[in-house]
Amino acid sequence: MENNKIVKILQDFWPRNKAKGLLAQSTLANEVEESVFGKNGKDKFLPGCWLLAPKNPDFYKFRFSFFIHQSVVSEKEIKSANCEKFLGGLYRPFHAIAEFLNNAGIGVIYAIPFTKDGNLPYGEISKRVFENIGWAFFSFEGGNFIPRNPIEFFKKWEGDRGRASYGGNWDKVVTEKVKKLDEKILVELLLNELFYIGFIKSVLKKPLNDPYDVDSFLMSMSQRFIFPMEIKEKFAGENQHEKFFGIDAGRVMMLLRLCLPNDANAIYLIRELNEEGNFIDWKYITLSDIIMSSSWNLQAGGPGMGGQSTQTIRLPYDYFKKFDETAIADENLQIIGNMPKDVKNLAKSFGMEISSRFYK
Repeated sequence: MENNKIVKILQDFWPRNKAKGLLAQSTLANEVEESVFGKNGKDKFLPGCWLLAPKNPDFYKFRFSFFIHQSVVSEKEIKSANCEKFLGGLYRPFHAIAEFLNNAGIGVIYAIPFTKDGNLPYGEISKRVFENIGWAFFSFEGGNFIPRNPIEFFKKWEGDRGRASYGGNWDKVVTEKVKKLDEKILVELLLNELFYIGFIKSVLKKPLNDPYDVDSFLMSMSQRFIFPMEIKEKFAGENQHEKFFGIDAGRVMMLLRLCLPNDANAIYLIRELNEEGNFIDWKYITLSDIIMSSSWNLQAGGPGMGGQSTQTIRLPYDYFKKFDETAIADENLQIIGNMPKDVKNLAKSFGMEISSRFYK
């Protein structure tokens, strides 16, 4: 069992709050595999990606999505295969997501980790030595995946003084839950961090501007509707006036950046707990509902990916719906899939409520 080795490394990589968020993401992945969300659920959820940009004054023009292959391969394999072979059954849905991101002005890179023998050197990684893990890049251009040299690619990103920040101080409960995750999921989580902390920050030492990630993508069977997803574990806040969830305002801006050029919607998914830490239910809200129902007064939040303090917005608890097999049914995804249309419908509904309550 490599779980204990991987968890010990992840404890070094992740701050406490990030561990909680990724635990929610991993729990969802487990439940999807167990068909909790129906037999078609496995075909609708796809892995997320890093969203990174060079530290330039006009960084906002040069955002890239980096998708990390979910297993490490050998040096021999990397020399003899193309991107389509590595993606296998994920090729067609991933192609659709790559076109979605390109349409939003986001570059797309598929990154495959490799070592000489196809095994991860856990001993070296635990000592923060990352030089013996290689990366093969495929950029998505004009509908095709083109091999790229990652070193040459990152030479065009200014700076060489980036540095990795590390975590630790996990809650005991979180540590035990992470240890119980399937080894395959733990490896996937580790590979994502090896790309960001190991390759970009430690080997290349590249500074980044505004680093973010997309936790997952939800897609209809027709591949017509694509929803970037944010996944968090939270308990609801409450005061004498309202019950609410607080979410990072930066996440909303990121989701808008991806969705507006595509007339698409996004989903903010919460694994709801009570204050004792017991699971209540999966709840979700769409990006269109966030726009129409959020408070406009921001409040101080916790640290973001770059260590900076974040600002949160309050969302009414009652606007969150149950996330289940019905929520991800193609019929529902079609109804909520177009954000501008959904916002217009909500605005019309709000107008009718104003008329009914105040003008009669």
